[in-house]
Amino acid sequence: MPSDERRDQILDAALKVFAERGFHGATTRELAKASGVSEALMFRHFPSKEDLYLALQSHCCQAKSGEKAEMLGTLEDSTASLVTLVHYMMAKMLRPPDRVPELEQALHRLLANSFIEDGRFARGFMEKVGREFIDKLEACLRAAVIAGDAIENPVGSHVGAWFVQHFAAMLMLNEMPGKPVVALNIDRSAQVEQSVWFALQGLGVKTEAIRRHYHPQAFALLMS
Repeated sequence: MPSDERRDQILDAALKVFAERGFHGATTRELAKASGVSEALMFRHFPSKEDLYLALQSHCCQAKSGEKAEMLGTLEDSTASLVTLVHYMMAKMLRPPDRVPELEQALHRLLANSFIEDGRFARGFMEKVGREFIDKLEACLRAAVIAGDAIENPVGSHVGAWFVQHFAAMLMLNEMPGKPVVALNIDRSAQVEQSVWFALQGLGVKTEAIRRHYHPQAFALLMS
């Protein structure tokens, strides 16, 4: 197998192991076995478990960053874009677990494990990937305020944007076990719609502006 393919194979396997065991719980023997290589061969690509962990962070960031950057770059800073971004985030986080690709599920579990441990992986990931989304959300919120579609909020735009991300992440964690930890007793489309309303109103977007720009059924068709 070419060196680059072997390296990616080890990284994909390591993602699953670290997701289940955490950094401290995963052994190099387990990582090599999951990758289908010897420890010696694994160490040729990654001299230590620490090097593998850091490479995995960069690998995941690069994949996610490219996907989001392409999407964000096509949107103008506006109220409509703000609504689109919030809906996109909520709809993606509230996907049924069986509709989330296996490697993406593993990434979510790895991030959750990182919070439980020292936060290093999650901190680096959010710094590189989350910043793009937060910066765009802030810019769109500023445009909404200028347009008169949102009020100046006592909660700063930067903090508010991160609160929206945290809220969406918690919704995802609630769904992660397969059976929700807290049953909201409404269908998934209603969960997405109500979470979008909650987030936008928390950011200070006016009710009439949300009604003007947010059409949940149309959004669902576009993003299905």
